[in-house]
Amino acid sequence: MPRIALVTCNRWPDLGASDQLYADALGARGCTVCAAAWNGVPDPFGVADAAVLRAAWDYADAPVAFQRWLDLLEAAGTPLFNPPALVRWNLDKRYLLDLADAGVAVPPLRVLDDARAILTTLDGLPWERAVVKPVIGQSGRGVRLVERGHMPDLDDIAADGRAVLLQEFVPEVQDGELALVFFDGVFSHAFARVPAAGEFRVNSQYEGRVEAAEVSGAVVAQARAVLDTLPEIPLYARIDCVLRDGRLLLMELELIEPSLALTIDPPSAERFAVATLRRLR
Repeated sequence: MPRIALVTCNRWPDLGASDQLYADALGARGCTVCAAAWNGVPDPFGVADAAVLRAAWDYADAPVAFQRWLDLLEAAGTPLFNPPALVRWNLDKRYLLDLADAGVAVPPLRVLDDARAILTTLDGLPWERAVVKPVIGQSGRGVRLVERGHMPDLDDIAADGRAVLLQEFVPEVQDGELALVFFDGVFSHAFARVPAAGEFRVNSQYEGRVEAAEVSGAVVAQARAVLDTLPEIPLYARIDCVLRDGRLLLMELELIEPSLALTIDPPSAERFAVATLRRLR
């Protein structure tokens, strides 16, 4: 029976409640499942029939090492989900430019090689407010709201030396984002990521909360159209968006380590397991 390594990281080596449901569903189908840190000992990946990225939540702190790990796994012939090519592309938020070129609606954005250019760049744009975030980042770390003439302390971002994304602020996020989860291109479930009062970041460290959500067939179709722009359909995807006049505005396409909130809809763990085994066959 298949041996499947669910990829975590040294900082957070254990499976959370959502991913444990997935592991249990795989186990119930005869799989041998273990949690294995991408930056830990390599032994679990050497014997695994497949690896599934689930909680590699520190890859943005060491992107070169993470990409080296992808290379090693690929060279060893261990199947990885999502596939390394999609992961490398999704690693850098410049992927949003590619999606925009493919016709996906995203907030207007700019990529700056130097965070110190934010103020002068914003002065030349018709935006009163913008969000700045590292091009390689996750979980809301380093994300700031900037306003024309009122720049917060960005020393940590500027000192990092990485490029940053400057994106027009989308006021709808203050009411929350929708997250639509797909397995093998098929819609599974949706949930809302709601920020705390006075906050725009929906991540848990900013006290954002997760709630069940219902979405229309029209919104599901728009989200699926985002996946259709990719060179291949991922095993799993989370499409984070807001709705503006009924139309989907993409905030992020998460293909690496998103929480899938399987606990919101426990049968979704079964759907994820079935889709995984179908890929292995």
